[in-house]
Amino acid sequence: MKDNFLKFAFYGLSALPLTNHAQSLLDVYQKARAQDNQYGAAQRALEAGMEKLPQARAGFLPNVNVVANKNHQVGEASFSAAPYLARDVRSWNWTTQLTQPLIRWGNWAAYAQADAQVTQAKEQFVLAEQELIVRTAQVYFDVQVAMQSVQVAEAQLKAITEQLTLAQRTYEVGTGTITDVHEAKAKQALNLAQRVTALNDLTTKQAELEKLVGDYVDLPPMQLTKSLPPLEATQLNEWLTLAAQHNPQVRIQQAALTAASKEVSKSMAAHAPTLDIVANRAGNYSSGSLSSPADLSTRVNSHQTGLQLTIPLFAGGATQSRVRESVALEQKAKEELTGAQRNANSQVRQAFSGVMNGQAQVEALQAAVEASQSSVESNKIGFKVGTRINPDVLNAEQQLYTVMRDLNKARADAVMQSLKLKAATGSLAGDDLAALEKLMEPAQPTSFKNETQASQ
Repeated sequence: MKDNFLKFAFYGLSALPLTNHAQSLLDVYQKARAQDNQYGAAQRALEAGMEKLPQARAGFLPNVNVVANKNHQVGEASFSAAPYLARDVRSWNWTTQLTQPLIRWGNWAAYAQADAQVTQAKEQFVLAEQELIVRTAQVYFDVQVAMQSVQVAEAQLKAITEQLTLAQRTYEVGTGTITDVHEAKAKQALNLAQRVTALNDLTTKQAELEKLVGDYVDLPPMQLTKSLPPLEATQLNEWLTLAAQHNPQVRIQQAALTAASKEVSKSMAAHAPTLDIVANRAGNYSSGSLSSPADLSTRVNSHQTGLQLTIPLFAGGATQSRVRESVALEQKAKEELTGAQRNANSQVRQAFSGVMNGQAQVEALQAAVEASQSSVESNKIGFKVGTRINPDVLNAEQQLYTVMRDLNKARADAVMQSLKLKAATGSLAGDDLAALEKLMEPAQPTSFKNETQASQ
């Protein structure tokens, strides 16, 4: 049963599906732009939002309608007590009307409102682009960290297996104890379980990546070998200022407030008179009338042009109600803008703190990896000469690989916080992912030597 478990753990990673072409971070981003359903929905929403302006502009342009009908009347009629006679009357008419608005204050308010709604749609698409970049980077680094965790688990299992072999040999020659052997076996079983957990986590993260791009993507193992330019604590106010001006959510709510304000103006304009130019041209024909004994056909062509003044007097209180409603919605938009500004401020502070703390954590973990490597080597030498026991070596190795996992995750977390900081200021772009690729190199098999080089 133990052998079967070892085989399952060993073949777990190789059982994952593979594709012929590995994908870089930018490749994943381009696939996400083409196939992510959330981003696609944002594109369609932008296209729909852009139509608000032509619709509002139509309120200033002429409106032309043509109405035509044709009738056929059949009946009987009696005139001066004479017998009923069959009557058959045919008629048709048509009317063309052109209306050119001259004074409609509501149309000007509607046009300004549409302009604000177009701005809002554009900013919502900018937000969707920012979110796509963050989501792409997140799932990419999640997969990379999960692959590195599997590598660390492999290296840890290999080291503990070697230590178990050594413990068995020393026990056989009488210089070790059976307790050392049992300790090593227990550690080996624990690490087998940890390795399976790491494989399961990799499968889960790979599924998230597949959901983003629409199909399976084979990522080459990559690792961050360089750090982003460090931030200074004095730069926080600069980032807060940028967020106040360019944060997508803030700009969305600013446009929403403008649209709500114009809605108030549009509602109040319903009290104002309107003036239009109206031009009609009509034609009609009738072969006679059921009520006339003479079959006299008529044909009339006419046209008229004039001004039409409409003065609203009373609409049952509906206009006043709409004004009150729009004023309340304007106040709601103001509150939402305040909330967006506070949220942007909070996002910047959290991301800025995350970058600062992440930089410090990476430096501390790099030093911890170096110290743990030295501890492992020292304990191994001590075990061989009899000054250390096998559990000391196992504990030192456990600490080393735990720190290695933490370092991998800390590097990715620091990068993600920097991306979220730029997203909070509306300045995140695809070029930032290209810059990140320059900080990465193909991941090497986890070993003391490689990890020491990566920590330098």
